Amino acid sequence: MATRRAGTVRSFAFVVLSCVAIAGCGTQDGSNPAGSALPSTSTSVATGSTEGASAAEIDAARLDPCPTSNPDVEPVASGLPDVTLPCLGRGSPVRLSGLRGSPLVVNVWASWCGPCKAELPMMGEYYRANRDYVSFLGIDVGDYRVPALALAASTQMTFPSVQDSSQETRAELRYIGVPTTLFVRPDGTIAGRAGEITSRDELAALVEKYLGVKTT
Repeated sequence: MATRRAGTVRSFAFVVLSCVAIAGCGTQDGSNPAGSALPSTSTSVATGSTEGASAAEIDAARLDPCPTSNPDVEPVASGLPDVTLPCLGRGSPVRLSGLRGSPLVVNVWASWCGPCKAELPMMGEYYRANRDYVSFLGIDVGDYRVPALALAASTQMTFPSVQDSSQETRAELRYIGVPTTLFVRPDGTIAGRAGEITSRDELAALVEKYLGVKTT
């Protein structure tokens, strides 16, 4: 009996550890799946991988220019981190804590993320239909610029994105996997978050819930 009980305990421990390792058994907000696990920070791509894309690759991605951020405004508690990241497409680096003044959807994604490939086309459609009412920014994490631009091109996401190749935002934004979507109030505070979003209707409902804006 003792041997059998010990084996059962070891099996349970293995399942728990496996669940943590793949980050697929957790959730982002208590309801949605976590998506693809992030790579270990010890094996993430080197800082500086935002270099190397050709003008043709950047143009093919058809990303809108990165937004202007305020360099002087003070960071807010429970807001986006005070981190400045390079633009994935064209535009100046973006100071995340300096994005103020309008409701903002922040989508965290990566080219190696399977669920992101399914989610990004829908995100792009929603963005193009509602960008007059809600601002949008992508954060490409743990990635190289060329495959990230290629995914942007193939999914026609079109919304502006910055690149966080060394996962500087991971700890402060507390995401365990991608995709993750954050909903940020005009004052810079984060109102809510979600894991993988499967439809425009679901995204519109989350925007109304967290940001108080009705969209389609």
